[in-house]
Amino acid sequence: MTLIDYLYSENTVFIILFFVAFFASLIDSIAGGGGLLTTPSMLLLGIPPLNVLATNKFQSCFGTFTSTFNYYRNGLLTEKKRVLYFVLSFVGSSVGTLLVSRISNETLESVIPILLIGAAIFFITNKGSTGVKENNNLLVVFNLLVFAIGFYDGFFGPGTGSFFVLSFIIIKGVNIMEATAITKLLNFSSNFAAFLIFAYQGYVIWILGLVMAVAQIAGAYTGSKFVIKNGEKVVRPVLVIVSLLLSARILFG
Repeated sequence: MTLIDYLYSENTVFIILFFVAFFASLIDSIAGGGGLLTTPSMLLLGIPPLNVLATNKFQSCFGTFTSTFNYYRNGLLTEKKRVLYFVLSFVGSSVGTLLVSRISNETLESVIPILLIGAAIFFITNKGSTGVKENNNLLVVFNLLVFAIGFYDGFFGPGTGSFFVLSFIIIKGVNIMEATAITKLLNFSSNFAAFLIFAYQGYVIWILGLVMAVAQIAGAYTGSKFVIKNGEKVVRPVLVIVSLLLSARILFG
């Protein structure tokens, strides 16, 4: 009997990953980066990589949807082009997921830490709440960027939320709270697209995914309510920490 067989027989894996999923969703609803906890935990328990990716996308859908709904209900999801961005993220993630087993990610692994550290520096040094003024000349480029980040989430994943938030602040000129809200919608879109493909390919571990999904809902609700109550003073430091942790994990394994 393998380790994972033993853990499944004792239901230990469900208990461990339930709590992992809760804390991952709590963090993810604030600043992204929940995959920092769920993915390595699932791999450590002996679950095959493709099953990890598939099941992680499935359970993440519940957390990102819960956060999105909470932000929308509290008037923070105000982006007028959210439907367009939803579609771009969905299509990008679909393409990325289909190519995930065919393209080497070595280049991404070397570039991503630099971008994430840059994001952390931006949030530390930029004390304003509204970013820079929207540049209409960059809107076409921004549409392509949303597609590219969606592709990245389907293909690789870590840091997706940070990239979305940073993009909306710098190019669209929205404040951190609104950027966090629209990011959760686009995260849900990219997660759902990847989940559909993985489910079709038969990689989702459904029972485990549903157990983690319950924890995701609870964590996302708690985290998004905390953000709504405390505002930017919570989001900014968590974004910095998550960006640096993501960079460290990619750089040093």
